[in-house]
Amino acid sequence: MRVLRLVFVALVVAGPAFGQTAAPVDPKAQAFFEFLMARRLEATGDATGAIAALQRAQQLDPGSAGIAAEMAGAYARQEQNLSAILQADKALAIDANNEEAHNVLAQIYAAWSEGGAGLPAGETAAGARLKAIGHLTAIQKSPLMAVDPNLQMTLGRLQLRAGRTAEAVPILERVATQAPWAAEPLVLLSEAYMAGGKLDQAEEALIGAAQINPRYWAQLGQFYERGNQWDDAAAAYEQALKGMRQPSRDVQVRLATALLNTDDGAPRARVVLGELLQASPGDARVLYLLSNAERADGDLKAAESTARKITAADPASVTGLYALVQILFERYEFKQIVDVVAPFAKDPVARSKGRENEGAAVLVQLGIAQQQLAQWDASIAAFTSAKSLTPRDPEIDAYLVQAHLAARRFDRAEALAGENLAKNPNQPRMTRLRAQALSKSGKPAEALQLMEAGAARNPTSREYVVGLADLYVDQKRADDAVRTLEQARKTFGDDAVLTMRMATAYEVGGKLVEAERELRRLMADDPLNANALNSLSYLLADRGTRLPEAVELAQRAVKIEPDNPSYLDTLGWALLKQGKADEADVPLSRAAAVLTANSVIQDHHGDVLARRGRHAEAVAAWQRALAGDGEQLDRAAIEKKIKAARAKTR
Repeated sequence: MRVLRLVFVALVVAGPAFGQTAAPVDPKAQAFFEFLMARRLEATGDATGAIAALQRAQQLDPGSAGIAAEMAGAYARQEQNLSAILQADKALAIDANNEEAHNVLAQIYAAWSEGGAGLPAGETAAGARLKAIGHLTAIQKSPLMAVDPNLQMTLGRLQLRAGRTAEAVPILERVATQAPWAAEPLVLLSEAYMAGGKLDQAEEALIGAAQINPRYWAQLGQFYERGNQWDDAAAAYEQALKGMRQPSRDVQVRLATALLNTDDGAPRARVVLGELLQASPGDARVLYLLSNAERADGDLKAAESTARKITAADPASVTGLYALVQILFERYEFKQIVDVVAPFAKDPVARSKGRENEGAAVLVQLGIAQQQLAQWDASIAAFTSAKSLTPRDPEIDAYLVQAHLAARRFDRAEALAGENLAKNPNQPRMTRLRAQALSKSGKPAEALQLMEAGAARNPTSREYVVGLADLYVDQKRADDAVRTLEQARKTFGDDAVLTMRMATAYEVGGKLVEAERELRRLMADDPLNANALNSLSYLLADRGTRLPEAVELAQRAVKIEPDNPSYLDTLGWALLKQGKADEADVPLSRAAAVLTANSVIQDHHGDVLARRGRHAEAVAAWQRALAGDGEQLDRAAIEKKIKAARAKTR
């Protein structure tokens, strides 16, 4: 709206008599004439003529705020912003309440603040934003603002961008009410609610925006992504695609990613990604996601084939290598992981340039694989290399400490954990690792003091509380572990993880009935809980009780996860306890070949080999047990078995 406050008096004057002198023309009346001509000229597309007319008007009436404001608007419409500002400032010097001048200045500064035009020298986006807010606030209660929701929305958006959420929300709520047909106010309002931590209201506003304009379904999907609400995210992306004439690759990729994070979304993700590959068969990002979808769907053969398509197209691809390594890891093919990653590990910095996070993830998988193979120095080197790629990742620091623990270098593990905690004491995982290192290096009291202090300082931290229970179990303080876990159930609610730990605590304390009860609870909730099946089988087999049932439980676990070396070990151990050494040898040999650093599995393998009269091989297996991780290992008993077996080979 153009506002013009001019005093104009229409005079009706009789034509001068013959011979008389004409009366002088009123300058303000002539100024008004030029003002009207300017509007006429601009309406016909003659912007230059319009500005010239306004300049003549201003010469005739230099004290008119209305003419100066009109000139400001004309200059602004021609993107002559500095001239527009000069005239708007002139108008406000004459009339500080001139609405049009405030409006022109607000629009120019708002555009500058949001990147709509190049900032002049000496101006900043933040400074321009504050100036725009000031001018719009000056006319906030004016008729101009009252009838123009766009101006109000601009003010709300600027307040939001300036971090003034409390000021933005009521403005945007008012606009959303005044313009219920418009989606943008609701989108901005959702953003304001999010900034204020009002996520439910943010969701409601964004849903409203999407219902008005379907293009906002994708934005709603991203909102759900940030909250890890993957089912809702997938549904929102499905809606977004329905509203598109031409499906968006980005939305399809986001849909597939969301589906991969849902319980049963892998098959649908495969369909979506397959459709994308029809248009772009060599798209590495889509191939990577498809490999993940196939892996999640249990189709490891297809997943490997897809991953190898990436590496075939680009042998140096870190993405393809990472996809392949994840598949091999799921198959427990640790030796193959070492072979596949070896070329990359020679120069990970160069190979990972621009994809350091993926490169570090590959090296982490390498380090874990090497741990399983008792390649302690190589494992530590892999984690150290990963840390060089992502030096600020605390997870890699934790892996490095764990590698030293696995290598039984407890003093070094404790020192590394201590160094990390000195930099940031609030690391529950690192605190747990330091406590483990202290406990294993013969300082159980210090370990307990560390974890008990952490749990006392952070009673609502599940990781501290559960970590304390784990330490009690390691130190055979079963009653303390049970008490701590019971408190954890009250604080955090019961779940499968706490139930499994409770079973372990009861078993350590010799309360086998209670341990079995906890495991059967898990099996009742989920008959396909392979971990619970395996744990109950091992509990029975290790004590030589109800061996037929132990074998049957282990067979069920192996049927669910045929390649899991821990489950194969349990099956072999249960069969060996039944006296079926020949049958036991098959699963135990498979388990021992995969987890060469697992002392318990190597010990079991040695036992079955000795039972079958293969004493030299048994000695080699027991020696691997002694050189392994040392967990749950009776070194004296193994050394005695080695001595007896050697005597039989002479």
